[in-house]
Amino acid sequence: MHLLANITIIAFDLDDTLWPCMPTLERAERTLYRWLEQHYPRITERYTAMELTDLRKQVMTQDKRFTIDFSLMRQELLKRLATEAKYDPNQVSERGFDVFYTARQEVSFYDDVLPCLERLQSKYRLGAISNGNASVEKVGLGHLIEHAVSASELQVAKPDKLIFHHLVERFGVSVDRVLYVGDHPLYDVVGSIDAGLQAVWINRENTTWPDDLPHPKYQISNLHELELLL
Repeated sequence: MHLLANITIIAFDLDDTLWPCMPTLERAERTLYRWLEQHYPRITERYTAMELTDLRKQVMTQDKRFTIDFSLMRQELLKRLATEAKYDPNQVSERGFDVFYTARQEVSFYDDVLPCLERLQSKYRLGAISNGNASVEKVGLGHLIEHAVSASELQVAKPDKLIFHHLVERFGVSVDRVLYVGDHPLYDVVGSIDAGLQAVWINRENTTWPDDLPHPKYQISNLHELELLL
């Protein structure tokens, strides 16, 4: 029997699985920087855009919560910048985060994504799990994806089994009914297999699988190949 024959749910990672992540984040950070320049210039007089990116990376390491909740981390960074430049920290944090978050949802899907998801949704129920802060509704996938789970919502990030099990519970099925598709060898593939799901590694950039991890059973380079696999 085909190992994937009993699959009724397909769940996807978002960033770098359905769209490229870095261009999205970089554009959102540029949008935020221009907005700060216009409304809170004392901040941008102190820091270049590149320096703010470096500062964000530093802040990320300062609190374990920030590795799970990227929104919280960005809000905290904006508060610190505002305080330092003698602006109202809550105002800058709230308004600035809204600007960033709105821009962060403007993604450019890989070409295969929308047509393949439309077809897959006619045969399977679809879900999503993300460690990032993209919103399935706001990026335009709300009509296709039935349940989405984020690390910030659960305060648990992939590869923790809990986040995978939470999605499975939302669908009300057994774990062997769920196939998970993602680009990250550890967070997506090994994480979902450890949680009892079937997994497919989507390797869009033709990267090498890490030597220290068990090799995945299924590998694809786009979602057309996923349809063939099924």
